Amino acid sequence: MARRRLSEAIRWQIIGMHATGVSFKAIGRQLGYHYTVISRLVRKHRQTGAVKDRPQSGRPRVTSEREDRAFLRIIRREPFSTSTVLKRAWLPNRHLSTRTVRNRLKAAGMAARRVIKRPRLTDDHKRRRLAWCLARQRWNLRTWRRIHWSDESRFLLHVTDGRLRVWRHRNTAYTPRNIRQTVPFGGGSVMVWGCISHDCKLDLVTVRGNLTGDQYMRHVLEPVVVTHFDNHPLATIPVYMDDNARPHRSRAVVDYLQNNAVTTLPWPAMSPDLNPLEHVWDILGRRIQALQPPVQTLRELEAALHREWLQVTREQIRRLTGGMRRRVDAVIRARGGFTRY
Repeated sequence: MARRRLSEAIRWQIIGMHATGVSFKAIGRQLGYHYTVISRLVRKHRQTGAVKDRPQSGRPRVTSEREDRAFLRIIRREPFSTSTVLKRAWLPNRHLSTRTVRNRLKAAGMAARRVIKRPRLTDDHKRRRLAWCLARQRWNLRTWRRIHWSDESRFLLHVTDGRLRVWRHRNTAYTPRNIRQTVPFGGGSVMVWGCISHDCKLDLVTVRGNLTGDQYMRHVLEPVVVTHFDNHPLATIPVYMDDNARPHRSRAVVDYLQNNAVTTLPWPAMSPDLNPLEHVWDILGRRIQALQPPVQTLRELEAALHREWLQVTREQIRRLTGGMRRRVDAVIRARGGFTRY
């Protein structure tokens, strides 16, 4: 049975009771402790004048401060390594436990956290991103509101979260209630195209199959983009943004946009953090996952996407498009590197 620890208040109470002449056994009976506990406390108070426990050495450390500093350098070089791999890389000829490795990580203020995923950026990508942002650093909202941000996104019918965990007892991994059932390739997917600006939101378009340049012109540009741009007042000529995907940069698509006098925005590769529409896709994805009952077929998923697209408010969009100067400044501070967006 674990011993009950005496709180500091009770310890001083015992000292006070003994000072008034109460015996050790009487104090023990009254407070529920053995009289030897009372006598040891009183003796310690006489010797030290204190009632707190003395500092205890605990188990001696198996590594030195120098070795701990070397361990932190390894962590900075290999932040994705497991505790087992770190143990072998740190002191391969020393018998250490993974618990020791985790203790050193905890002492350094580190903990295993979710990994942020971003597109791979080369030095050329960073230079182009930085140049793009420097050229537009002084744009104000009046200029940014002309930009029409477009993008495609694919939504799975059944999303599988690789970070999913289950609370269970040992040896119950294969109990049916502890198993998450999956289907190959997420059960299928629906690709949609969307476009937003500071002042409007164009119709959502479902992309059938793989997007090609011809399909992009016939189902997106001609019925949606060009029609919308033709109805814009001349004082606020819009600018169309799309990324560098192959269907967007085919010769036929480039010629079609030029022939229809659609002004386009040059775009640096690998820059989803500069497109506010990416956050709208995130909003749609969260809403689809929160639906009760959940969607069961691709047709239901497509209908839900169009329905939730209509529910995205102008205020939500303006919070995203109105923050373009902050996005540009963040890329400049990162010298073209990764940002929090």
